[in-house]
Amino acid sequence: MFVKFGIAALLALPLVGLHGGIGWAGGTPAPISVNIDDLTDTPIVTLEHAPSGIVPTFLPDTAGEFLHFTLPVLPGAPVSTSYSDLFEDVIGGTLSDRLLFSHAAGSPSLDVRFASDPATITLPPGAINLFTLVESGAFQFVGAFVSPDGNSYSFQVRSDRADVPAPATLLLLGSGLIVLSGATLRRRRRHPRRPRGGRTGLLCLPSRRFGRKT
Repeated sequence: MFVKFGIAALLALPLVGLHGGIGWAGGTPAPISVNIDDLTDTPIVTLEHAPSGIVPTFLPDTAGEFLHFTLPVLPGAPVSTSYSDLFEDVIGGTLSDRLLFSHAAGSPSLDVRFASDPATITLPPGAINLFTLVESGAFQFVGAFVSPDGNSYSFQVRSDRADVPAPATLLLLGSGLIVLSGATLRRRRRHPRRPRGGRTGLLCLPSRRFGRKT
């Protein structure tokens, strides 16, 4: 009985640690969730499970659909340059969103960039692709920055799916309207409408030859 109780206690300990925000290995804090919501006119960033004082610092070039902010990291954080891409309808089609985060050696902050509709972020040399996804309209996990000394981050992006029609769709729709307008115009020229008030012209009856009686 005591052996069973001890085994149950050992199994429950990791669950208690995760619920309290403490991992099983060495008391490492749980990753801070960085949620980027792009369902509004401008993207919004919120943090979950962040200790007091951990907030994003937005840089001056943040504007419109482009976000540029930093997150604090502790000394000893690894060097990393990673990115994830989100496409509108199919992978390899129209690139809608891109998330890029990087950390230089000895830097006290993690540099994060996000661009949407279109993703106008140039990738630096050596950047590692983490995820290539199709937008779902819900929060999607797009990568994590793991620091063994603390302040690890988990990134989620919720894209504005089908917010901007694809250029190919717009071209197809415009071509269809032009063809339809041209066909309607040609039909009107060939078959003009008759004026109201009945038919026009004279009514011609077949001629009949009458002969004299003899």
